[in-house]
Amino acid sequence: MMSEGAITRAVVFDGPRRRPVRTAGHSFRTRATDLVAEAGEVLGLSVASPDHDPTPALGAAALAMVADDCVDRARMVGVFDEGAARRLYELAITIQMLALEVQEEQLAVRGRRLAGAADGLSRLRGAHSIDALMNAVCEEITRSCDFGRVVISRVEAGSWLPARAHFAGADESWFADWVGAGIPLRGNTPETRLLTERAPAAVYDTASTTVHREIIVDSGHSTSYVVAPLVSAGTVVGFLHADHFPTARHVEESDGDLLGTVADGIVRLLGRLEQIERLRTQRDQVRGALASLDGIEAEPMPAATRVVARPELVAELTGRELEVLDMIVQGATNRDIGERLVIAEDTVKSHVKQILRKLGVANRAQAIACAAGTAPAPYPGWTS
Repeated sequence: MMSEGAITRAVVFDGPRRRPVRTAGHSFRTRATDLVAEAGEVLGLSVASPDHDPTPALGAAALAMVADDCVDRARMVGVFDEGAARRLYELAITIQMLALEVQEEQLAVRGRRLAGAADGLSRLRGAHSIDALMNAVCEEITRSCDFGRVVISRVEAGSWLPARAHFAGADESWFADWVGAGIPLRGNTPETRLLTERAPAAVYDTASTTVHREIIVDSGHSTSYVVAPLVSAGTVVGFLHADHFPTARHVEESDGDLLGTVADGIVRLLGRLEQIERLRTQRDQVRGALASLDGIEAEPMPAATRVVARPELVAELTGRELEVLDMIVQGATNRDIGERLVIAEDTVKSHVKQILRKLGVANRAQAIACAAGTAPAPYPGWTS
C-alpha cells in the first residue's frame, strides 16, 4: 500500500500557520485544579500542580468523582462539624457545575475537530495517485485536526518504517535520518501492541512509559503522543503518529479517537486509489493490445508469391487473369475469388477458362503446377 517509492520528500516543514491553541481548555484545567486542590485540603488528599502534571487535563468524569467524594465526606462529618460539611457540599456543587461545563466544551471541541477531519479527508479525496496522497496526508491532518506534528509510516516484516511527516512549527531536520529506517517492533511498546490490538493508543507520559525512545524521545523530544494503526484486510500496514509539539499541550483520549477516525479514512482512500491505479494499468494494457492489433490490420497483406519457371507461358495473361491465378495458387474457390475481386462467379469461371487455355493445361492442379514451375512444357497444340 505504501511503496518504497512513496518516501521521497519525507518532511514538509511549514511556518507557524496552524490555528492558535485554544485557551478554554487551560482555563478549565486551572479552575478544576484549584477546586480539586481545595477539596483535597478538606479530604486530606494531595493534588499535583497543573504545571507539572503529565496526565491529561481533568475531565468531566474525574471531576464528578471528586464531587462524589466531597458529598460522601460531608455526610460523614456533618454530624459533628456542620461548617466543614457545608463547605464540602458547596465544593461538590461547584465542581459538578464545572464538570458540566467541561463536558460541554469537550463535546464542542471534539465536534469541531471531527468536522475538521472530515473536511481534511474530503480534500485528500482529490489526490489522483497514492504518491500524491502520501505527499499531502501529514500536512492535511496536522492542519485540519489541530496537531503539532503528524508522521505516517509503513509496517513491513515486523518493522516500523517512518515515511513522511509534517511539522507545523518545529525543527524537522532530525526526521530525515529516520526515513525508511527499520525500527523492530519488539517489547511492550504501544506500536508493538497495535499489531494485535489494532486500536488507537495514547501515551500520556513518555518518561514513564515503554516507548521507542531513540525516535520518540531522544530525537523527537515528545512528552506525549497518540498513534493509530492503518489496517487493511485485517493487517496493520502502517501507523499514524501525532502530538502537539512544540507546545506544552499534552495529548488526551480524544486525540487518539480522532486520529483513529482519520486513519480509517486514509485506509479507505488508499484502497480506492489502489483500485483506480489497477484499473489504469489494465486500461493501458488493453489499449496497448488494441494498438498492436490495429497495427497488424493496417499492414497490407503480402501478395502471394508467384514462381513461374517459364514466363513465356503467362505472357499472354491479363492483369485480372494474373490476380485470379494468384488466388487459385492460394487455394481460393471461384466464390472466394468473386467475393475478393467483387465480380460475379460466372465471370470468375470465364477467367479460369481463359487461364487454362493460355497456359495450355487441362485443370486447376496443372495450372498451379505450371505457375510453380513444376509442370512439363505443354505439347504443341494443347488446348483446354
